[in-house]
Amino acid sequence: MRIVIGYPPLKSKKGTPLLSQNRQFQWFNSPTFIYPVVPASAATLLSKNGHKVIWLDGIAEQWTYQQWLTKLKTAKPDLLLLETKTPVIKQHWRLIKNLKRKVRTLPNLKIILAGDHVTALPKESFKNCPVDYIITGGNYDISLLNLVKSLSKGDSLIGDTRESRVGTTKSEGVTLTDSNIQKFGTFSKKSTNLNSLLHIDRQLTKYHLYAYKNGNFKYTPGAYTMAGRDCWWRKNGGCTFCSWTTLYPQFSVRTPKNLLDEIGQLIKLGIKEVFDDTGTFPVGDWLTEFCNGLIKRGYHKKITLGCNMRFGVLTKKDYQLMAKANFRLLLFGLESANQKTINKLNKGIDISKVEPELKVIQEVNKGELEPHVTCMVGYPWESLKDAQNTVNFTKSLFKKGLIDSLQATICIPYPGTKLFDQCKRMYWLRTSTWNHYDMRQPIMKSPIPDKKLMALTRNIYTSCLTPKFIFKKLLSIRNLNDLKWFYNATLRVLAHLLDFS
Repeated sequence: MRIVIGYPPLKSKKGTPLLSQNRQFQWFNSPTFIYPVVPASAATLLSKNGHKVIWLDGIAEQWTYQQWLTKLKTAKPDLLLLETKTPVIKQHWRLIKNLKRKVRTLPNLKIILAGDHVTALPKESFKNCPVDYIITGGNYDISLLNLVKSLSKGDSLIGDTRESRVGTTKSEGVTLTDSNIQKFGTFSKKSTNLNSLLHIDRQLTKYHLYAYKNGNFKYTPGAYTMAGRDCWWRKNGGCTFCSWTTLYPQFSVRTPKNLLDEIGQLIKLGIKEVFDDTGTFPVGDWLTEFCNGLIKRGYHKKITLGCNMRFGVLTKKDYQLMAKANFRLLLFGLESANQKTINKLNKGIDISKVEPELKVIQEVNKGELEPHVTCMVGYPWESLKDAQNTVNFTKSLFKKGLIDSLQATICIPYPGTKLFDQCKRMYWLRTSTWNHYDMRQPIMKSPIPDKKLMALTRNIYTSCLTPKFIFKKLLSIRNLNDLKWFYNATLRVLAHLLDFS
């Protein structure tokens, strides 16, 4: 079969959509392209099983819609996989209608939707557009291969694929009604053996499109990996706001050797920096074995690494080992400086221990590890004083030289999350118009006026603009790569101020 895995261009005055490999959607004034790991794995699996795969990421290619459509028509695919998210689901509905009803050169095209929004609300998309299949859950690389085998060889559908046709489906836990809308069961919650998957074909999936315009890379070309799907923090279901908890109810992880082998392939490809986008990077014995493996193979001299991490997990010895293995960027989810908010979000960290841990990081590596923190505002229970406390806390961290960068956003309750369910129970939702769920405006009711919330978000970004921090970064410039990174980082900060203007 011929299969296109694609991201059609999405036009908006708000900028470039940050859709692929993103837990929380944003429009960016400064284009950022993140390598979509699971779709890339899907392309690899299909290709290795003898199918023709065409990679059409019109967003990363910076094509117009007509350019993307021309490429699609030329490819003449049997199937088209689209990853979607809440703020752009309506645009995808319109696109599917257009492809089905107006593009006569593709009369037999079958369209598949995947992603956290359709996992949470699959019936909604069947009601609003003529989509053929919906894959629920996050392992849609495996599910897509199963669907293709079902269509081409008659294999039974297993797992998480939903059909829109009236009749009896072979998919587990699903029946169809006469109104062409399915009655859905829950998708499989079993963990997946990620070690059985093939290493991603980076050439097929055009890795170079995502290797440069990404703030997580100081050294380019860069690449993304995922040691696990998605986060091992599972106490009481994990963080209430994370949309990927709907995709991966159970944590799955590869062996350290499996990831080391992939990094070896990336080094041969010329990659200079790898960011692992597992929700939280594996720790304990796994981390120790992985770091020692990097050192033993000599990879620490050839490539720089970054990952998502949690406060309150690693010891001084762990940070020392990571620095020795040439980790650089450590991305921590702070979310708020108020313990009551952290508790409500089920974040599982102690805010009083954050600053001491950051001091340990600075002590053990003398600036080799660069902590990045994420913050959010717009919680219904937070007062202006609470939100200002988060701004003041981040300013303090910058002033003391304890963090190197940050991300500030408006908290968005995505469908399928515990926070969204809580908002419905408490009548906190201001709108269910999905295209508004893009962080350009508050979605939850808040005692803080909208303009003030946006100003607070901008203030978090500008908290880095202290003389001590700027002087420290200037002193850290040792080569042309450092200078380029500092210049681009400055441009990104200015662009983010426009994102929340």
